[in-house]
Amino acid sequence: MNTKGNKNMIILIAIIMAIVHTAVFLVIKNTVLSMAAYLFGLIGITMFCLGSIYMIESPKSYPWFAAFPSRIWQYLITEILLSALFVLIEILFNWSLPIQWFVFLQIIILAACLITLVLMKGGKEIIDQRGEEVKQKVAALRFVQADILPLISKYPEYEKELKQVASAIRYSDPMSHQGLAVYEEQIQKEIMEIESLEDGASIPDRCRRLLQQIADRNTRVKMMK
Repeated sequence: MNTKGNKNMIILIAIIMAIVHTAVFLVIKNTVLSMAAYLFGLIGITMFCLGSIYMIESPKSYPWFAAFPSRIWQYLITEILLSALFVLIEILFNWSLPIQWFVFLQIIILAACLITLVLMKGGKEIIDQRGEEVKQKVAALRFVQADILPLISKYPEYEKELKQVASAIRYSDPMSHQGLAVYEEQIQKEIMEIESLEDGASIPDRCRRLLQQIADRNTRVKMMK
């Protein structure tokens, strides 16, 4: 089902929930507490609808994609159970919790849910940003590896040495840090010098240097973790 179809389904479910919710309160005695419970129930249903639509339109990033609507469902169920408890007590025992306390409890539950959602949203943005940084770093290493591959065709007699360098770069940790800049610049500079060679006789020695530079960089990466 496409995004538009999912949104329509969510809206339909929310409408049905609102109708059933309203029907329940039409058959019980109207009191200040029951009306407050009814309004908070509509707030929960609205949050379910808007939150679900927001997640459908957002990138599917697990566990964020699963946790966000789950937290709204927790609020909706908690709110309904709390309302049902005090409404039933009022009907069965003719005793009513002071309305200000009922509203206070509902606001506390709502605030806890909203704070959690805001924190989750902030956490998602940090994770997504970190993920984007990692992608860029991986791409940077892939570009360095791509610079090596044409050299294999240019100097087939040194294929073994050049493939060793390409493999070392491929399996290097993509983490980057300003403290690694010197090592990464050395690696890039060495590759550029190989590309500009007119005679490939020095390639084996240069590949050995490159392997050592890559090893030194990777060792420093492990030390920084």
